[in-house]
Amino acid sequence: MSTSPDRSEAPLLERRPWQTDRVLKWALQVAFVVRAVPLVLWAFDGCVRDECTYLKLARRFAEGDGMTGSAGWIWAPGYPALLGILQAALNWAQGLKAVQIPVSLLACVLIYQLARLAFPEKRRVAQVAAWLYAISPHMIFFSIRLWSEVIYGTILLGGLLLLLLSRRDLDAGSEREGWKKTLLTGFLGGICVLFRGVATYMLPIWMFSVLWGRWGKKQAWAQAGVIAVVAATTVTPYSLYASHKFEGRIVSDRTMGQMMWLGNNDFEPITFDYGNGQLARQAFRRTKLKGRKASECGSKKNAYTRDKCQTELGFQWIQDNPEAFARRMPMRVAQLLNPHSLLTRHLRWGRFEGLPQWFDELIILFGCLHSLGTMVLGAVGLAGRGRRSQAVLFSLILVYHCAAIAALAGLSRYRVPLEPLLMIYAAAILADPKALVAAVGAEKWRGVVIAGGLCILMPLVLWYLPAGWPWWRSW
Repeated sequence: MSTSPDRSEAPLLERRPWQTDRVLKWALQVAFVVRAVPLVLWAFDGCVRDECTYLKLARRFAEGDGMTGSAGWIWAPGYPALLGILQAALNWAQGLKAVQIPVSLLACVLIYQLARLAFPEKRRVAQVAAWLYAISPHMIFFSIRLWSEVIYGTILLGGLLLLLLSRRDLDAGSEREGWKKTLLTGFLGGICVLFRGVATYMLPIWMFSVLWGRWGKKQAWAQAGVIAVVAATTVTPYSLYASHKFEGRIVSDRTMGQMMWLGNNDFEPITFDYGNGQLARQAFRRTKLKGRKASECGSKKNAYTRDKCQTELGFQWIQDNPEAFARRMPMRVAQLLNPHSLLTRHLRWGRFEGLPQWFDELIILFGCLHSLGTMVLGAVGLAGRGRRSQAVLFSLILVYHCAAIAALAGLSRYRVPLEPLLMIYAAAILADPKALVAAVGAEKWRGVVIAGGLCILMPLVLWYLPAGWPWWRSW
């Protein structure tokens, strides 16, 4: 990958702003309709699993209890706080679903802009990327349900775009704009941490990408330092509050212990996707009996102590069972890369009342193929056409999340904020397949990376492909 700064996209972005692109406008209109219609039709559909926990946390927040633990988990405060604000103001936390629709439209624009940065020479790549997000069944589903994926994913995209633009501006000599964007990058990085604890360890990747190809520049090191300081400043007030309230060191959340219990235990790793998870309460209880009991670490009311204890027991299990731990790593990554999602579960449970069976099946099939294509084409496009710091940044983010899941527990939901990154490179192939062939022909190592990557990726992506259809079992 080239390490030289690329300034060719600057005139393009300034000369033809996104608001002038008719193809993008159509994508945004379609994205709005396919989200607004199901939201209106099933506006009062009840909560499911974690959604119910979010609502419980929101009610406590609105009642003045602040952030609280739930069932032994201490979740990151960002999403419960937004729900709590709506609960306090309108007595209707579920109103956040309506807010998530314009947020998803913003995500569509951000993907478009990131694609233009990656491929400034061909605007069609950005248009295809925006359409991939607009019509993704999984993205549509999460935008009208009470999970944090859409809002967190949009904040992540905004942070990444600002990071890349700030680097570009500073290299081009626009210091005022560059430093302004750097400050905003650090702020959004901190907000990401407040929405997802896993983002805490993603921030060093952001700083590394700022330094990539600029190791000898003092300005680059200063930029990385500013991002770190601003992010830490953003998170610190809540961290101090939570650490005092729960009587232990907390940055954003304390969930590692519970994840350790789910994935590093005597029973097979637990997940909650359709076809490869313990969805029924009785099945979940039977599974729990095969491993160490969560109650060994005390009451759920003492969430911090319980999570800390579960973390220690999880590491002890890994030390005692290194071979089993290693064998499970591919399984957990396969659970993450399951081309189905919680949308499949929702449809199989009949939660979208009134839809004919054939339409359910059509949505499941299209959603599965969309995610499957995004992951495979996106990986090939990233390896074949990824360039400069943006490709390094996206690659490290994807590898980091896969590594974290491999060590803990997998669920397709955790992949949702990452798919938009791959959509950009999937769009590069769909919009200009000849460019991929030319890139691989010019740099042979890309072909080797693609072949090796597919040998690893394809078995993992296909592992749970049949699980979305009840008459099949996972391979």
